Amino acid sequence: MTSVFAVFSKLFSLPVSSHKGRSLAALLVLPACFLFSALILRESAGPFWMWHSIDPDYAYLVNALKILNLTTPGHVDHPGTPVQWLGALVLKAGTPTASGAQIIETVLADPETHMRRITLVIAWLNTGILLLAGLAGLAVFRDILPALMVQAAPFISSQILKHGIALKPESLLIFSVMALVMVTVLALRPGALETNRRGFAIAFGVVLGFGVACKITFAPLFLLPLFLLESRKAILTFAAACLFAFLLFTLPALGAYEQFTDWIVRLFLGSEHHGGGAATVISLENYPRNIYRLFTRPFFSITFILAVLTLVAARRRGGDIPGPELKALKGVVLAQTVMVLMVAKQLSSHYMIPAYMLTALSVALMYRIVPALGLGNDIMRRRFARVFPGLLVAIVIAQAFGVAKLERKLQDMRETALAVDNERFGACARIYGYSASSLSFALYNGNLQSGFPFSQQLKALRPENDFWLNIFTANKPSGDLRDWSGARDLSQLRSDYPCVLLRGSRRGALAAFLAAQAPGAAYDTSCSTRQEEVFTMGVDCQGRLTDPGGNNTP
Repeated sequence: MTSVFAVFSKLFSLPVSSHKGRSLAALLVLPACFLFSALILRESAGPFWMWHSIDPDYAYLVNALKILNLTTPGHVDHPGTPVQWLGALVLKAGTPTASGAQIIETVLADPETHMRRITLVIAWLNTGILLLAGLAGLAVFRDILPALMVQAAPFISSQILKHGIALKPESLLIFSVMALVMVTVLALRPGALETNRRGFAIAFGVVLGFGVACKITFAPLFLLPLFLLESRKAILTFAAACLFAFLLFTLPALGAYEQFTDWIVRLFLGSEHHGGGAATVISLENYPRNIYRLFTRPFFSITFILAVLTLVAARRRGGDIPGPELKALKGVVLAQTVMVLMVAKQLSSHYMIPAYMLTALSVALMYRIVPALGLGNDIMRRRFARVFPGLLVAIVIAQAFGVAKLERKLQDMRETALAVDNERFGACARIYGYSASSLSFALYNGNLQSGFPFSQQLKALRPENDFWLNIFTANKPSGDLRDWSGARDLSQLRSDYPCVLLRGSRRGALAAFLAAQAPGAAYDTSCSTRQEEVFTMGVDCQGRLTDPGGNNTP
């Protein structure tokens, strides 16, 4: 592993000239922008219990508490274990002398404060790895432009920042991709692979194992190191290190491995989202269209096409083309291709975050390769060289507007959700369906996805007039009405409380529930927003009780 870190020790031991000092200062800019953007967007998004953040953020918090309690997490779909044990470490570090039971009680009483702390730690980790990746680029390329391009990876798509501020695997995927990019760049240093191929195989394996432990969609990036390692022995070492790292980083979920593998098999066979649909692996009707849709993002598709053309030109021309850079570009293109084919099966744009981020590495590699192709005359090559600074500027400008647009969108969603204040309906039975903007429902959902570990503690902490609809029950799509102890009956609740509030963002779920459980019951939907359905019975939008005629009563 020595050569993986030798670049940094050599760089830091050199006297810092004014030129190098300016370069190092420049490498602070994009990490600082990333941290600033993450903090601004997190503040604009509002509480994690907003309808758009509940799932899976609260599931990761509750499962972090399970790990803190030395029990197996119940949510292992991604598997996402590093997010959970990192959360557990942050929670423990906040009150190191407190017992696990005391920490659990404190966190459940004020989950938002602790979720912010965890995401802040992740934001700083991502900022740190951005800086290290830039330093690696400067040390290896000896040029500030490709180093800055490497650091631009999280700014390639607004999807990256949008999901990077949440308490879910995507936030650590930023760290994972940047760690992979950093090791890849270090491997491009002349003679680095030849002197320590085994060390790089282990480094690549650790990074890949960590990334796949965060989210299984990271798996296609396994293909990138293969082109650099080349030898069978190094590739076997890499595979072994990857498997060992995956097992190590998912160790807290050891008791749920069977649950995870069953889920992966179901996802693979199912042709629709979450393993649904016919067991045909893909939907032949939608699959080609989904591939096309993934290539409709201009920067990703244009860069991908240019990378393919660069590889074709390099194959035809030969010459003094940088060999390691060419191999790395092949790995990037293949990894992105496989990821497109995988994500097109169950289309969701945020699954493409690793592929989007690799675009920055692709551009940095082309910056090194294209001039060596000898295309055109000197004037054309000089003009081509100006494309890359212009591209960096374009990314910065586009993402400045993108962050501002995303901030406005998050603020709008927050304000719209908060416009219906649940506290106005304190006298009512408040029934929350998936996914209602409600702290109680957020904890309900997290507790559900963790196997109901903290129902008794939450029952003592949350209002007794809060209930929820378990819409995850497949054979009862209208939902089961529950509280912290078990099933409840709607007619009984209507007798116990003078009014009823029903809230959720899944269109039609509340109406289906009422049609099944209270056919013919009168309800009002005027409190609904464009994001959530809000049904009221015996109460108006201001929380004032109404008589059967609709007149307000004191």
